[in-house]
Amino acid sequence: APSIGSPVTDPFSPLALGTLTLRNRIVKPGTFEGMCPGGEVSPALIEHHRAVAAGGAAMTTVAYASVSADGRSYATQLLMRPDILPGLRKLTEAIHREGAAAAIQLGHCGYFANPRVIGGRPWGASRRFNTYGLSFARPMAEADLARTIADFANAARLAVEGGFDAVELHFGHGYLVSQFLSPFTNRRRDRWGGSLENRMRLAVEILRAVRVGLGPQGNILIKM
Repeated sequence: APSIGSPVTDPFSPLALGTLTLRNRIVKPGTFEGMCPGGEVSPALIEHHRAVAAGGAAMTTVAYASVSADGRSYATQLLMRPDILPGLRKLTEAIHREGAAAAIQLGHCGYFANPRVIGGRPWGASRRFNTYGLSFARPMAEADLARTIADFANAARLAVEGGFDAVELHFGHGYLVSQFLSPFTNRRRDRWGGSLENRMRLAVEILRAVRVGLGPQGNILIKM
């Protein structure tokens, strides 16, 4: 058995994660802050993550940044787009000054998107009723899926340009990718539904697009 204080058992020992070397093994996961009015980086968000980094965490994760305007369940979720790049850089610079790495969680709510926030009916794998937003999902067509895959890749590139050390793809919690993975919410009969291989297709295609966009040195995490 490893001895006390060895890299395996010591939470304060450094950790190699992709191209990163974290100063310890303490990582703040992405938990929704609600600090992005207008979908933009706020001073409160910067201070929140700066404080986590100053407290000693090796990496802090900015929670739920929507890859597109139709993927939000709250108006205070970060919305990835080029005009927020200065704010992203201020955020990552504040984290880095405290000696921590910065990650950002990228996702799309699918049919959990709030119709009042996105201004219309939300997308989903199939026509299912959303008890959160009290609306029926619009099944995504091929063009919608291609756009969403590209949105993930573009958001990941923007995140790295904004100074983030890693991107976390949100494939869990019943959101869009999870809705395709689950046979309960995915009743499709095309190449995006049916078999497990088909239901996994959206997750795989997003991951491939993000990997191409970031290159082999980009650090990618997945939340399931």
